[in-house]
Parts: sequence; C-alpha cells; structure tokens
Amino acid sequence: MNNLSRPAMWWLAQREFRSDPDRPPFALRHRPAEACPVWLGATLPIHSRWFKCHTCVRGDVMASDQIIFEFKISAWTPETLPMARLASYLTQLSLLFGHKEAVHFVKVVKGSAMPLIRVDAAANDAVQSRLRLAAGDEAPEDLTRPMRQINELLREDASTATLRQKGGAKLLEFKGARAPLAQEMLLFEQGELDGVVIKLGGRDATVPVHLEDADGRFHLCNASRAVAKDLAAHLFGDPVRAAGRGKWRRTAEGAWELEQFDIQSFHPLDATPLDLAVAALRQVPGSEWNNLENPLQELKTIRGN
Repeated sequence: MNNLSRPAMWWLAQREFRSDPDRPPFALRHRPAEACPVWLGATLPIHSRWFKCHTCVRGDVMASDQIIFEFKISAWTPETLPMARLASYLTQLSLLFGHKEAVHFVKVVKGSAMPLIRVDAAANDAVQSRLRLAAGDEAPEDLTRPMRQINELLREDASTATLRQKGGAKLLEFKGARAPLAQEMLLFEQGELDGVVIKLGGRDATVPVHLEDADGRFHLCNASRAVAKDLAAHLFGDPVRAAGRGKWRRTAEGAWELEQFDIQSFHPLDATPLDLAVAALRQVPGSEWNNLENPLQELKTIRGN
C-alpha cells in the first residue's frame, strides 16, 4: 500500500470516511506520520502528509472541550527557568485561578518561559469571572494576595508577565519589576482582631498567641500572662475579638500587612447562628413588629422619612 499513487490514496480515504457516517468531516492538514499510525494502518504512514485521519480529528474534537491559558514570563526561557521557581509561580497561579480540580499545568513552551494552563470547559466561565474580578479595583483578598505574590516573584526576577487565553486578548498584566515602588512605612494603631485561638504558650512575660481569622489567615499576637491564661479557656473554641495595638507595614506594592498585634483585652464572640438570633429577638417582650401590617413603612415613619 505504500506504493499507492496520490489519487488512489485520496480515493481510499474518501471511501473510508463515507463508509462510516459518524466520522468527522474530512480534513486536509499536515501532520507528522509518527503522530498518527492508527487509521489506514501503520503500513500507510504517508497518508498523514495529505489528510488528518479519523483518530486525529476525534482528538481535536476532544481537545476543544478544554481551554488553554498562557502565562508568559519575559525574563526566563525553558532552559534557564529553575524548577523550584516554576513551582513558586504555579502555586500562586493555582490560587489565582481557583477551582483546583479543574485547572491543570500542561507544559512550558519554547521562547520566553510560558507555562500553559489547561482549564476544563465546565469551569471556564467561573475561572474567567475570577480573572476579570482580579483585574478590577474591587478584587477580594483571595485574588489580590496571589497577584501581589506573583508581582513580588517577578520583581525578584527583574521580569514582567502577561496572562491570556490562547489565541485571545490579554487578560492580566503583571508589571513586576516595572511597577513603581511605594515607600515602605510602619504604622502603630489601636484596633481589633477577630479569630479562633489555635496556639499559645511561652516562658517569657509576653506570651505568643496564634489566631486564625475567618479567611483562614494566621496572625501571630502577643499577650500578657494574665490575658493568655484567660485566652487558654477558648483554645480551639468559639472565636474571640481581641483588642490591642497593631503594627502595620505598607509594602512596596502599597498593601498594608499586619506584622504584630499586642492583645490588651478580649471578649468571646457569640457563635449563635443568625436564624436563631433573629428568632430570639422576635421573642423579646413588648416587640410588636410581627403584628404590623407594613413594618418597613413603620420604620420609615419612625425615621421621619
């Protein structure tokens, strides 16, 4: 069969496709012979110079269910990018994309180091929404934090980066080394900090206290022995609200980070669910809100509206 003429091969291919109406449309594309030895048998490798076989087209259809993103780092190439550094970037990109079960690292392509990231089609809309939100001024902390970390990595590497969907417009730009640096600043201020006590102890007069807030962030605090002794009763219990003096640092990126918090006093927070708290309020003697025909209008009247 290797000696078949070009017209004969064409006719054979057309007949094979027509014999199976479920096969994809015939496609004329170049493809290395070794990449597809299945259709028409390994005895006819020359076919792949002329057309894409059923197996190849099926693979393209399957690939269309996945979306590829390109993260291009200007300063590195695949040959010079250390594996540990690549892992640092991928860790922050994973946090930025979210949906960790649907986001996959593919490879680093040639040229400037450009990791390819594959997103399952089912999660694409959610991932795109996160990336658009990350580009705005109202991005939440779980998006701004990996953005800051990526820019910090790029600054250390004297580099910049862009993120785009393959074949599409730029989604995010990381200025990295080109971003103007804000002047670092320290600020001491009275404030409050909510969290669960997860660790405390020490031999000094000032006792280290570890709090975990509602976002899962950990804060290293200090307290006197007397305050720490009282806090011990709430270890791994309901959250507390600690009042004290905090040490804040403004980073070069302009973000404020809490470095230290000295707890001067605290009180436990009520962990009663909202629905139960509302039900309890409704049972307060003398409350007539449930008997009003239009409570909102009555509230406006009280306010003078």
